[in-house]
Amino acid sequence: MKLSYLKRIQNEAGYTLCAIREDFIFTSHARGIAPIMDQIRRDPLYFHDCVVCDTIIGKAAAMMLVRSKVSYLHAKVMSEAAHALLQRYEIAHSYDELCPYIINRKQNGMCPMEMCVQEMEDLQGAYDALEKTLQHLRQAQ
Repeated sequence: MKLSYLKRIQNEAGYTLCAIREDFIFTSHARGIAPIMDQIRRDPLYFHDCVVCDTIIGKAAAMMLVRSKVSYLHAKVMSEAAHALLQRYEIAHSYDELCPYIINRKQNGMCPMEMCVQEMEDLQGAYDALEKTLQHLRQAQ
């Protein structure tokens, strides 16, 4: 029921990310990994026990949600690396479309976040690497 509710409000309001727990709901229109990173930067367990519905989940986002102890994750589009990671951590999940990897916004290669953690397995190390990559990308703008 929570997942169907999240899918409905995501589609109706155009949210990129929705999360729900018993007494809590989080929604965002922000793109990329930003809405996840912004919350877990303040509280590493922000998504603890949440059902999350996201537009696009690559390995980077999956790693951060696993680190935050998400209980269930659904994505409209999920990368094969994210799917494998969620299976490894036994996180219940689903997707509408599975793809080899997440494509960058220019549509000419791999998403920099996905690329950043491509060979990583350590969740804390991935968080640190993603923070550095985000900082570098912000400075380049």
